Amino acid sequence: MKFGFLKLPEEEEAKVSKDRYLITYADLITLLLGLFVILYAASQVDEVKYKEVSKALKEYFKSTKEQVLTGSGGVLEGPKKGIPEPIMPNPSNESLNDIEKQAEESLSYYIKRGLLTLTASNDELVMALPEALLFNSGKADIQPAGQPVIDTIASLLQNVKFQLTVDGHTDDVPIRTFRYESNWHLSIARAMNVAYVLIQSGVNQSNLIVRGFGAERPVADNSTEQGRAKNRRVEITVSNLKNSSPSKEGYSFNGNEKK
Repeated sequence: MKFGFLKLPEEEEAKVSKDRYLITYADLITLLLGLFVILYAASQVDEVKYKEVSKALKEYFKSTKEQVLTGSGGVLEGPKKGIPEPIMPNPSNESLNDIEKQAEESLSYYIKRGLLTLTASNDELVMALPEALLFNSGKADIQPAGQPVIDTIASLLQNVKFQLTVDGHTDDVPIRTFRYESNWHLSIARAMNVAYVLIQSGVNQSNLIVRGFGAERPVADNSTEQGRAKNRRVEITVSNLKNSSPSKEGYSFNGNEKK
């Protein structure tokens, strides 16, 4: 048994090919009709609702007309008492020597094992925490082993009225990861994480500064592994508040009136 395709006569085939455009034409006319119906429906405005909305807006702006501020040439008048002066914070009852002695006692475990370095001068106390104590290599998340030392430092600095600065430092080995594009990013992330833990532990954030220096402030030679390890650190500096440091209370005119 043989199967074959039905073959139209040549005249019928030519007729079908010639009238095929009518299908596309009919579809186009239908779409145009639908478009015009939609446009017509959208153009019809409910006059009743339109008048109600218009009346409501008119009444609202009419009632608030007198509430608009009247200007004088578009210039606001400034204070007549001159430029405000900053309110200076009260000095701390404790001295840096007191903080140093407390730090040496509370952090003696870490100091004796070389896990923390204290450096004191007349106007500041620097606590240097190495990377090995707080972080994994190339990371900024504080490890559980480093949490107790930060908690101890926080207990020392909770109620003191000093300038607290948290600085992040790295070595000069380039870094480029998904989270940290450079040593600058890594150093500031580490400093921020340490500062945030201090704040969570009760340290007042009003006089807290967070900075990242990347590899720009080394304390040892970056050509050796020992030197690079010393450079990878976070420093917490306690210093006297400067006279130009305003408090959170704002400003005053001639030291009397707060604004």
